[in-house]
Amino acid sequence: MASERTVSEIQLSGRGYRKNPEALDPARSLWDSEDAEEMNRFIALYSPLCREVTKGKVVYGPQTGRPKSEVKNATDVHEKYDALMTSFESVDEVRMSLEELKIARDWKMVRNRVRQNWLLVNQNDDKNVREVTHRAFKVCDAGDWKEAFKIIDDGLYGVGPATASMILSLRYPSIPPYGEEAFRVAGISSSKYTLSEYESFYEIMSQKAESMGCTPRDLERAIWAATYESSFDVTDFTDVPAPAPKSKKRRKT
Repeated sequence: MASERTVSEIQLSGRGYRKNPEALDPARSLWDSEDAEEMNRFIALYSPLCREVTKGKVVYGPQTGRPKSEVKNATDVHEKYDALMTSFESVDEVRMSLEELKIARDWKMVRNRVRQNWLLVNQNDDKNVREVTHRAFKVCDAGDWKEAFKIIDDGLYGVGPATASMILSLRYPSIPPYGEEAFRVAGISSSKYTLSEYESFYEIMSQKAESMGCTPRDLERAIWAATYESSFDVTDFTDVPAPAPKSKKRRKT
């Protein structure tokens, strides 16, 4: 039964490059190219691919000690995260609730490996979450994303720079989520998840996105899609363009 699956079974990065480093090769090939058409294909592929790979999977199971009523469907998490993105981009000011923070955390856990402190987010107070995120988004609206990161990092329990990037990316396409696949493809070899490390990632992603005519947030999505496309049957995604011919030349940057 789905509710009996362990958390590790839904860590999508765990079924890919961690056991098979070559799984990142398509994403690296995409990074090394200047093929905007192929980049746009992967950006379009991201959402339907997310729905496909999370189908029938759960975020929480009995191993966490959580009651069955709180078991969350992984596909729902992806769709709720995208719904938050639409909402946060359209309002004048953002005050993120504790439940919305949990959605961002759950989405991060679905896409990446499980962390020992992943349930610490639940210990935050809803009022404090709203106050901290409102202050952070307001500072980021004014153009200071680094200070916004610090506000979230210092003010929310169980939230570090990686999760902070995923929170802020809900409103700002210029902020790429600190996804494991993306930072490896971008050449960030360590994984200490510090603000200074993210700053390097931010600069690299911003430069590459500008050269490809897309946003850094969409670039991160394209890298993720390129990593997992070959692991799942995507032939039914008729609204997504077909892959570029394998013989297509790619120029190193």
